[in-house]
Amino acid sequence: MTTQRTSWALAREAAGLFLTAFGLLGVLGALGALHWAAGLSAAMAGLLTTGILIRPKPTAARWAHIARAAVCLLGYGGLTGCAFALCAPLGWIGVSLAVVLVGLWLTTREHENEGAA
Repeated sequence: MTTQRTSWALAREAAGLFLTAFGLLGVLGALGALHWAAGLSAAMAGLLTTGILIRPKPTAARWAHIARAAVCLLGYGGLTGCAFALCAPLGWIGVSLAVVLVGLWLTTREHENEGAA
């Protein structure tokens, strides 16, 4: 048996999403007023977090996996760019961490065509 939400529950959820969106907009605006790179860094960190936490199912369409990778790359690239704008050594830390992550990905990746011969 399927249960449907009451109109009160839907209204409460809509109000919660509305308040969350405008609260985040206020935080980003306040950080942007302090320094443009601070607001942009927070936005890019949010994109990166979204890309990491929202994982499509393995059976999902190919575009869903590509979109997730694009959101992660955009978030990480923007965050690294903002780090360079704030302090060059922070930017180089971001670049170095990306190199480390690619290295770890390459060393732990198993291929079907590679095996015991």
